[in-house]
Amino acid sequence: MRMWSAVIVATAFVAGAANAQMKLPGQQPATGTQPSPIVISANEPPLESAKRIPRDEAMKMVKQQKAVWLDVRSRESYNEGHIAGAINIPEPELKARMKELPMKKFLITYCA
Repeated sequence: MRMWSAVIVATAFVAGAANAQMKLPGQQPATGTQPSPIVISANEPPLESAKRIPRDEAMKMVKQQKAVWLDVRSRESYNEGHIAGAINIPEPELKARMKELPMKKFLITYCA
């Protein structure tokens, strides 16, 4: 049960970070192949306010391809065992690797 609680809390963190991307004032649109910078808002809600969903609902969303599992543990931990089909992006790398996350899908993260 703790793992699923962590999944839901982490999901809100990642989803909030993904939604917090914004253009800096006066910044020119990105051109060529250079990625635009990602800025995380300092006004993110506390993790306690993260949306929590039951395990069965999370599994149903993934099965319906409305969501994906996001494993935010280290590569080593991921290699030791993970949920089938999970994407591994260690938490410290999330900000730099946001472009790897699927668009328009709910992210169900876990770290235990």
